[in-house]
Amino acid sequence: MADSAAQKKPGFIDRVKRFFRDIKGEVKKIVWPSKKQVINNTVIVVIMVVISAIVVACFDTVATLLIHLFTSLLG
Repeated sequence: MADSAAQKKPGFIDRVKRFFRDIKGEVKKIVWPSKKQVINNTVIVVIMVVISAIVVACFDTVATLLIHLFTSLLG
């Protein structure tokens, strides 16, 4: 009974082969975006990064001004 269970389990090499065969099958399912989509998404990301940088710079400037104001009032 133990011998039949050991025979059903594939060997290491068979498992590695199956693993790479499965990877190949999954890679074939990938749908790559078109060049236009990549450019569009890149532009959107760059715009969002610039907007985020401006917002953070504004908060930083306001915080700096408030800290200078409080330190000048206290000191």
